[in-house]
Amino acid sequence: MKICIDMKELDKVAYELHKKLFAKITEGIDIPVTSTQIYMLFYIRTQEQCMVSDIANYLGVTMGAVTSLVDRLFDFGLVNRYRSEIDRRQVIIKLSEKGGDLLKKIDMKRMELFDYYTKDVDKEDLNYLNDVMDKIIMKILNS
Repeated sequence: MKICIDMKELDKVAYELHKKLFAKITEGIDIPVTSTQIYMLFYIRTQEQCMVSDIANYLGVTMGAVTSLVDRLFDFGLVNRYRSEIDRRQVIIKLSEKGGDLLKKIDMKRMELFDYYTKDVDKEDLNYLNDVMDKIIMKILNS
């Protein structure tokens, strides 16, 4: 069974969701971070420490691109960089206290926005949406 979906409409919805929500999530934050930098900070937080190659693999970008992003995050004081004691060529990236505080603010803002935008949506509908998204993600990961 094929379902006909207007991909242009789906793209538009995804783009608008990302654009509008990112603007609201970062409202009041005085550091000019991009969504990619925020994804990177979330990843670093889950790993506690990681190397540039780990981040590049996670984001699907080059190590050079990650180095540039890490440099900016370091300049903002959001991450710390250390040379590995085992291999001095490797740079270890850790979330700084300031980076952790920023992510806490973003976490709170995301929850506030989620609660606000879903307050009139039935719990069953939210569960169904979550199930559909899980199925799509699993299919992507397994292909």
